[in-house]
Amino acid sequence: MTTRTEGAVPGPGADGTAVVPLLLRLRASNVRVWTSGGRLHHETSSGELDEALRVLLEERSADLVAYLEAVDGVESSTHYVTMRDGVRIAVDVFRPKRDGRLVEEPLPALWCHDRYHRSDLVDGLTWTKLDSRPWLRKILDDGYAIAAADARGTGASSGVRGTEFGPEETRDAYEITEWLAAQDWCDGNIGMYGESYLGITQFLAAGAAPPSLRAIFPQVALFDLYSFLRPGGAFRHDFIRNWGAMVRRLDTETEAAPVRDDLSSAGAAIEEHRANTDVFARAAGLPCRDSRDDGDDGLPYAQQSPSSRVGAIADAGVPVYQLTGWHDMWVRDAFLWHANLTGPRKLLVGDWSHNGRDGADLAAEHLRWFDHWLKGVDTGVMDEPAIRYHRRNAPRGQEWGTTHRWPPPGVRTTRMYFGAGPAAPAYSVNDGSLVAEAPSRLGGIDDFVVDFTATSGTATRWTDGYGGPFGYGPMTGNDLSALTYTTAPLERELEVTGHPVAELWVTSTHPDGDFFVYLEDVDGQGVSHYVTEGVIRASHRALGAAPYDNLALPYHPCSQRTRSPLPEEAVALTFDLHPISHVFAPGHRLRIAVTCCDRDNAETSVHYPPPVVQIHRRGAQASFVDLPVLPAAQEQAT
Repeated sequence: MTTRTEGAVPGPGADGTAVVPLLLRLRASNVRVWTSGGRLHHETSSGELDEALRVLLEERSADLVAYLEAVDGVESSTHYVTMRDGVRIAVDVFRPKRDGRLVEEPLPALWCHDRYHRSDLVDGLTWTKLDSRPWLRKILDDGYAIAAADARGTGASSGVRGTEFGPEETRDAYEITEWLAAQDWCDGNIGMYGESYLGITQFLAAGAAPPSLRAIFPQVALFDLYSFLRPGGAFRHDFIRNWGAMVRRLDTETEAAPVRDDLSSAGAAIEEHRANTDVFARAAGLPCRDSRDDGDDGLPYAQQSPSSRVGAIADAGVPVYQLTGWHDMWVRDAFLWHANLTGPRKLLVGDWSHNGRDGADLAAEHLRWFDHWLKGVDTGVMDEPAIRYHRRNAPRGQEWGTTHRWPPPGVRTTRMYFGAGPAAPAYSVNDGSLVAEAPSRLGGIDDFVVDFTATSGTATRWTDGYGGPFGYGPMTGNDLSALTYTTAPLERELEVTGHPVAELWVTSTHPDGDFFVYLEDVDGQGVSHYVTEGVIRASHRALGAAPYDNLALPYHPCSQRTRSPLPEEAVALTFDLHPISHVFAPGHRLRIAVTCCDRDNAETSVHYPPPVVQIHRRGAQASFVDLPVLPAAQEQAT
């Protein structure tokens, strides 16, 4: 069933990203380094050490000692675990040592089901999960075994991937969980860790209900596949094209670390992986929730989306601690998971993006969670409010809030209508106002020629999702191509916490179009800053009942049957923006910007001449945004 090797070549340790280049340079210069008695020692084949290297050894001595001693505290091994259909899954296992001796007592184990290689070869060294996630070493030191598995059709594992999140992968997770639990070094208690795809596979594993899976800790995990790839019908082509190209390279060009008693395995796996499905081509051919490809037995989105298995996941009752960030592409998904599960659960939302979690003490939070559920230690983790969230831009010392339910108690829906301008002034198409008073039946209409160069940038929550750059700059350039609606300067701070919802009344000279709405914070100098966004494709505007708890937000069936062109008369487009907790400071303004294109982040059909779009703001056809406002404590008291 398995192939096992002891003492697999370790990768860089807790500070490996800084130390490994020096180790590689020393290796190329035939310099051997080791530790003894807490001191660094070296020798060279020539007997002489290059002066530059000698200086580096002196300067980095402490880092090298820490790295080498950390590596010495781990026993690593690699295995092949054979699945029910003969597919072999490559698994790394790391067990802690104490005073140089392997811990023999059975320990709980944490593992991840990895789409992106459990470990890699980097210039002759093996780069493992302990290197890419240094916080795992603290988990290891606390008395856990750590494991990582290449998902079927990836890394050094055999098999072919027909789809992502397929049922075979979920059945594999069941078998791997129970294989780990049956090892003599494991006490039978299993947890799972990991982010993004590795977070999704945790939910899917929980839905399979392996008896030994006690708790999971998914970070930044997808809930509804269609709502992500085609929110409101608009296609996030840039993400899936780049992500698809990345996994294709990983599957067919980048060799994962082999199972060391079977060194040809990784190369053979690459050849097999060439038959993996082209994820971009598949996604591009499925425009509706009920679309299907040639050869599909069922509806792909219904079969692949993790949300379709939420009932089984909830029934399994595996305790779940989620972590996400306000600028993660799946932040709405985290709240949907939380709302649809019924077992023990917690949610931590920071001021983070998909790949950036600066300031998060991952080791501490994982230990509090897993010590409670896998070791029976009273860490107090379940005595706290279920949700802890960062209040962006809040005064120092008031950045974090907690709540037992979402949205937090006290949130009031504040409707802000689109009005005539000038307001800021803003450098936009119209410079409209954003006001609390409903417009008269006469009201007005704002029209603009669609600008197909409009973009929210090339360093967004979407580019960050596939490992691209992140960091929103001023939204001024996007505002130039937009209709904007801006409040007067605030007299006191205003906190928006929850899910904004926009309703646009529109007409157009074209039968379809994409409508992007941005909530922005305009500072005292008149510079607008990104807060959150939402999008709808006009032909998919129909509303319907969600197949899960959708937090009372608008749900779009986006089916072939419900799709319809824009008529000549004005119609409402109702959709939510990604959730946020943001404090607008006194003197700042709130702005809503509306465009019909986000060139770098979504695929919009370009037409010549460009369509002329009208946003209506009168009587029963008044466009508005509903903001979830959390009043200050003194206001709530009154």
